[in-house]
Amino acid sequence: MNRTRRSPIDVVGITLGVLAILIVIGSIVYIAQGRMFTEGWSFPSVHQRWQFPIDTGGGPVREENDQQVPGTFSEVEVRTIAGTIEVVGGSASGVAVHSVKTAPFKNAAAGLHVDIHPEGSRLVVEEKHDPGFMMRAGAVSFRVTLPRGVTRLEAHSVRGNVTVQDIEPGIDQVLSSISGSVSTTAAHNLEASTTSGHVQFVFSGANLGARSISGSVDGDIKALDKGGSANLSTISGSVSVSAFAGLDAAITLRTLSGSVTCDFPVTISQQKRNRLQGKIGSGSAHLEASSTSGSITISKD
Repeated sequence: MNRTRRSPIDVVGITLGVLAILIVIGSIVYIAQGRMFTEGWSFPSVHQRWQFPIDTGGGPVREENDQQVPGTFSEVEVRTIAGTIEVVGGSASGVAVHSVKTAPFKNAAAGLHVDIHPEGSRLVVEEKHDPGFMMRAGAVSFRVTLPRGVTRLEAHSVRGNVTVQDIEPGIDQVLSSISGSVSTTAAHNLEASTTSGHVQFVFSGANLGARSISGSVDGDIKALDKGGSANLSTISGSVSVSAFAGLDAAITLRTLSGSVTCDFPVTISQQKRNRLQGKIGSGSAHLEASSTSGSITISKD
């Protein structure tokens, strides 16, 4: 008699088939006895199976606080992540800090702090978070009032607007945001930049840099010192600047997709629809404006 020898795969398949039959029979008997319903047993829901025991400690939180920082400071730096920054002038003495802390739940608010600390003649005001992923949920917005005597200001936000207004003239400024707009109404030397937002400025000094990746650059140049430079650029947006009547600068204005307009009389060295190079006056300073997709306009105050 010839016997067919079964392979290991056949044996496993038969075994699994038998087990499946037994499970089905057992389930039928179990249901027929009514035990599945009389004992109140049921499968857990998807929400129950994937629910994690996270204690958020309550609902949304908003806290406002005012702090007066005594002392004489020549430099002030303000930093936040998702909040806005507003800097104004008018404090009689010291630096006044108004902070607004917001968080989606109480435990995140408890791990979010306003850190104010002097470093000699420099004062730093910034948002701080305790370690932990959930502790990054909140944000702090600042309104900082500067006294007289401050000569340098830095203000940086990752996802909020940065605004400087009504401050004493003659303050050098470094302002930046990644996904917010940047504006100042009175800057001496200025570096202003944003990735996704507009830049607006009023400038009177030696060195000006205003840059945006996706947004317009608009401003007013009240003075540009001899030997100074102004560099204005955007990739997706326009550049529109008004300047004082006595502007004396070598200019280079260029765009890939747009037009170039200058209201000043220019001694032209090169001119095309989208490029203008030459001198206004004797060219004692340098002004350069560029855009990839947008127009460039230099007008007279």
